[in-house]
Amino acid sequence: MGSWGSWSPFGTCSRTCGGGIKTAVRECNRPEPKNGGKYCVGRRMKFKSCNTDPCSKLKRDFRDEQCADFDGKHFNINGLPPNVRWVPKYSGILMKDRCKLFCRVAGNTAYYQLRDRVIDGTPCSPDTNDICVQGLCRQAGCDHVLNSKARRDKCGVCGGDNSSCKTVAGTFNTVRYGYNTVVRIPAGATNIDVRQHSYSGKPEDDNYLALSNGHGDFILNGDFVVSMFKREIKVGNAAIEYSGSDNAVERINSTDRIEQEIVLQVLSVGNLYNPDVRYTFNIPIEDKAQQFYWDVYGPWQACSKLCQGERKRKPICTRESDQLMVSDQRCDRIPLPDPVTEPCSTECELRWHIARKSECNAQCGLGYRTVEIYCTKYSRAEGKTEKVDDRFCSSQPKPSTREKCVGECNIGGWRYSAWTECSKSCGGGTRRRRAICVNTFNDVLDDSKCSQQEKLTVQRCSDFLCPQWKTGDWSECLVTCGKGHKHRQTWCQFGEDRLSDRFCNPETKPDSVQTCQQQECAAWQVGQWGQCTVTCGQGYQMRAVKCVVGTYVSVVDDNECNAATRPTDTQDCEIAACPLHPSHPETKRSSANVHRTQWRFGSWTPCSATCGKGTRMRYVSCRDDQGSVAEESACFHLPKPSATEVCSVTPCGQWKALEWSSCSVTCGQGKATRQVVCVNYNDQLVDRGECDPEDLPATDQDCSMSPCHDYGRPIHPFPYPDHRLKLNPGGSLNRHPGRAHIPGGSQWRIGPWGACSSTCAGGFQRRVVVCQDENGYPASNCDEKAKPIEQRSCESGPCPQWAYGSWGECTKPCGAGTRTRLVVCQRPNGERFMDLSCEILEKPPDREQCNMQECPQDAAWNAGPWSSCSVSCGRGHKHRTVYCLSKEGNHLEDDYCKHLPKPNVERKCRGGRCPKWKTGDWGQCSVSCGRGVQRRNVYCYTGTQKPAREADCPQSTRPEAEQGCHLADCPIYSWEAEEWQACMKTCGEASRYRKVTCVNQNKRVENSLYCDASRRPPEMESCSLPPCEYIWITGEWSECSVTCGKGYKQRLVSCSEIYTGKDHYEYGYQNTVNCPGTQPPNIHPCYLGECPVLATWRVGNWGSCSVTCGVGVMHRSVQCLTNDDQVSTLCHADLKPEERRICHNIHDCELPRACKDVKRLKGVTEDGEYYLNVKGKIIKIYCSGMQTDSPKEYVTLVSGDAENFSEVFGYRLHNPTECPYNGSRREDCHCRKDYTAAGFSTFSKVRLDLNTMQIITTDLQFARTLDGRPVPYATAGDCYSAAKCPQGHFSIDLYGTGLSVMETAKWLSQGNYAVSEIQKSPDGTKVLGKCGGYCGKCTPSSGTGLEVQVL
Repeated sequence: MGSWGSWSPFGTCSRTCGGGIKTAVRECNRPEPKNGGKYCVGRRMKFKSCNTDPCSKLKRDFRDEQCADFDGKHFNINGLPPNVRWVPKYSGILMKDRCKLFCRVAGNTAYYQLRDRVIDGTPCSPDTNDICVQGLCRQAGCDHVLNSKARRDKCGVCGGDNSSCKTVAGTFNTVRYGYNTVVRIPAGATNIDVRQHSYSGKPEDDNYLALSNGHGDFILNGDFVVSMFKREIKVGNAAIEYSGSDNAVERINSTDRIEQEIVLQVLSVGNLYNPDVRYTFNIPIEDKAQQFYWDVYGPWQACSKLCQGERKRKPICTRESDQLMVSDQRCDRIPLPDPVTEPCSTECELRWHIARKSECNAQCGLGYRTVEIYCTKYSRAEGKTEKVDDRFCSSQPKPSTREKCVGECNIGGWRYSAWTECSKSCGGGTRRRRAICVNTFNDVLDDSKCSQQEKLTVQRCSDFLCPQWKTGDWSECLVTCGKGHKHRQTWCQFGEDRLSDRFCNPETKPDSVQTCQQQECAAWQVGQWGQCTVTCGQGYQMRAVKCVVGTYVSVVDDNECNAATRPTDTQDCEIAACPLHPSHPETKRSSANVHRTQWRFGSWTPCSATCGKGTRMRYVSCRDDQGSVAEESACFHLPKPSATEVCSVTPCGQWKALEWSSCSVTCGQGKATRQVVCVNYNDQLVDRGECDPEDLPATDQDCSMSPCHDYGRPIHPFPYPDHRLKLNPGGSLNRHPGRAHIPGGSQWRIGPWGACSSTCAGGFQRRVVVCQDENGYPASNCDEKAKPIEQRSCESGPCPQWAYGSWGECTKPCGAGTRTRLVVCQRPNGERFMDLSCEILEKPPDREQCNMQECPQDAAWNAGPWSSCSVSCGRGHKHRTVYCLSKEGNHLEDDYCKHLPKPNVERKCRGGRCPKWKTGDWGQCSVSCGRGVQRRNVYCYTGTQKPAREADCPQSTRPEAEQGCHLADCPIYSWEAEEWQACMKTCGEASRYRKVTCVNQNKRVENSLYCDASRRPPEMESCSLPPCEYIWITGEWSECSVTCGKGYKQRLVSCSEIYTGKDHYEYGYQNTVNCPGTQPPNIHPCYLGECPVLATWRVGNWGSCSVTCGVGVMHRSVQCLTNDDQVSTLCHADLKPEERRICHNIHDCELPRACKDVKRLKGVTEDGEYYLNVKGKIIKIYCSGMQTDSPKEYVTLVSGDAENFSEVFGYRLHNPTECPYNGSRREDCHCRKDYTAAGFSTFSKVRLDLNTMQIITTDLQFARTLDGRPVPYATAGDCYSAAKCPQGHFSIDLYGTGLSVMETAKWLSQGNYAVSEIQKSPDGTKVLGKCGGYCGKCTPSSGTGLEVQVL
């Protein structure tokens, strides 16, 4: 959540007079809310009034001035003249819009809003003192002060008490034709109210009110012209309202103070009915200074200081005649007396308090530490210290927040053991060591003696990546069908180097073999053997052999099955021997032999080419009946299957079509052509045989240009110049304009030039030239000599040619490398073209083989060890030597290994983290003024948390640990001594004094702490006087202490100095030891003769009452004694004083009347419920604080805290001029919960003052605050609405307590637009209240108490 920053100074005043506003703002930036935090709670702006003196009477109204600023600006509104004049618009404006600047066109009813809000300090309307602040109407008084409640009294005096004026009233009913003077209203009159009542109750009664000024000039209804309608008349700054004559009661009224005399008249015309004019107005009373005086004993004002302050009584202006308090303006001419003052808040004192001190910034020797100091209020009575704002201690010098300190030099340091091995060899591990705190003598100390910040027992190590497994791509599945395996290469790599597998974690090694599933394999399926081919002897039989695949035995091509495992589809069969035919034995044998061999063949191999045309082969052999290979000649009687055939997979190239040429003609129908080439996947030209001829794109297409016209008849171009048009029967060519007419009517006609035949190097273009007769038909009698040319050259620059550079280096020194060169298509001037612009088939090669000789066998790169890292911290490099070695270990030139990838000779490395300097924040300046020094801590750190030795960090870049600071110049303080006073004696030992004060450079007295105490002049010094002489001085004896009998006389005896430095002796009382000799006596006995015997009654003191409560008896001694204190019987018995008297103890013997009595009479010290006699009734009271001398009385609320609560409602309407939902609460209201004074408190007990019979509403000992701030009992409020819509509630329920709220108890509404609704039950035990405003609250009218009575 964010916090408020400090308030800015108040800005400039918004007005120069009449009550302006100054504004101060603060921002929510200390800190700002972040990460979803809430904005600061409370007000962002505060306001105060300024320049509240009234404006000059000649000055225009402030709202009028703001409208006048727009004079001459018509905002492009239709109908407004360029010189438009704007005046304020008041009537018809909504309450919520009163602080917007609405202006009316002068002399027109049209009005517009010219600004979103008026300037701060503008009155909300002419009939109110309230002013606009930030676009909202805020309460103000007639004194133009914000939140003031000052109002004008009937005399027009702001804050007046109606004592400065008197009311003048009268009537007029005399009729005389014309204008009749009714009364002269003097200057200074206020509250003018004039009414003229019609005799018939109708507006037309022939009597009309009129006004004129003191010079007789009419200001209303003059010259026998009467206004029928309502209007307002301005007399100076006062506004007078006239109702218009069209009313049964014609009226003139004004509440303003008029500054000039006006004359009220009545105009009587027509039937001359008697007028009925009634008037009242107030006029000032002549002030008499002696009638009023300042009463200095007014109410006490606030204490001037928080502690040890002074408060003053406010003087009150009082009227002598009746001692009534009147407005201070009545005493303006009387000097203000000195106020009555008294000390206040003396039970406490303000002092600077040292909260805490930081550690010394020096570990050894002199250093500094910061001191946190704040202002505190110390209560002597309670012994309690409370933190307050520093401004309350501003009168006392604030101690320095920085003081010197000395660090213990014999502090400990850490002694470490050796580091352990790193927990990991790579990938970031830790190593540890033990630490022991020792001093400089190697004595072991407690760990607290060493800096925990510098202790380093754990450190990261091996903070570099571990070798990792790397993998290559998976190979193809090693089978074409069924389940098989695929492989990939795995190796251990560190950086860019391959390592032995033992350097990587074998548990995380990736798989290098993986199973793979292809489509199901095809298999041979055989059928049943057929019948034997012969019925006797040896023959063969056959069966079906098919290649099938899958569960559903789908027959596929034999190529899908393995030809080597194909089952035989024929076998020999032998039946019973055939009968022998001797005549043809050989024929039979040969016939049998023919059928005992056959051709066998295997599956086709894959096509020899992956694209384009290739060949495939299969195995073909002649087999005998045993399946053995036979001579091919044995199978010649059968056709031999082919062993090779042409195969084609996909075309190797693809056709690429270039751009279409322009049309071959400029009008009519023509042809457009383009070049189509065959390219491979690298977009390089290849033989056209590599592309599929069936996919060849079209190389020409028809094109249509605009029709050709020649006098309405088209001219058709011909592709060749010797082509002639034939004459159509009966046709003739039209004559061509501009051509020489050839006799016979024929002439040459030409067409447009065709496209150039070449884009470069001497192309040509043609056109059609024909001979036509007069009718446009072909003719042959044109003059050949005059025939226009049909062809011309069209030179467009030289054609681009292939250009090439020199061959580059060979990629290998041996073993068939390659070398390349640049080949480009360009013109002689170097202008480049795409390759297709040159003859592609003539392009010189840009790559060729080189160094075809074989490389020496077993030459390989060998690498030496890596050097150490070039840096000890941060990023550096490692190096190694890489050389080419032969198999025998001989060094070779690097070129012999050039064909092999050369290992890296350099790689990056990283040392530990480099130590860096880190700095703390600058401390405070060593002085509070002038030039001083401020310091900061500078540490050497590794990383962010690891301290290092300062020597490890570069000293050249060490930040400054100390810098100068310059504050405001120090004031100069000095001691100033007054003149010595006279010596207090003229002899002996004495001293004289003088006043010594500390002053600044302006000679103003300051606190003595600011001056140097060592240079303070002495305030007292001894006088150099001669020794004193002392004598006994005795006075006259007094009269005898008795008139008869033995008595004594007294005299004054004293030891006195003799001041010899004067012309005469003076006496002063001194200690008697200084005088010589024995002190003369100061008492002497005397005897005036025997006294006559007399006796009187002597009485003693009354004893205590015989009972502690109720009615009892008390006694005293009465004796008759003589003047020498002897018992006598001479006293008169009738004059004997009483010895016994009835006494009545103030306590009732049955019940105590207060908790203090409970403790005193019963000795009870526990808090609890007790029965007390309250106003003659027994009431159950809870006594609290029985352990103290002043226990307090509380009433336990039987109905509980659910019926006894107080609330200040926290929600505020966005539009405070409304009262939505008829005043009921709704969760979906258009409001925000941001009222900082909101709270909700419940009460289980309330404090009862038994002396005043009041509930102390502000005692919250037994209250619970459930939300916001604590709210006193019987109090409610809100800041919800300014439209009489209270939302704050309180509830009082005294049922069962024996008490009820007094009928005279009232609630006082406080604040802006405050309103309260109080409901009491008939017996006074229950009270419900709704209070609020914008912002407002209600409290019991007696202040802090709620008056109750005993039921």
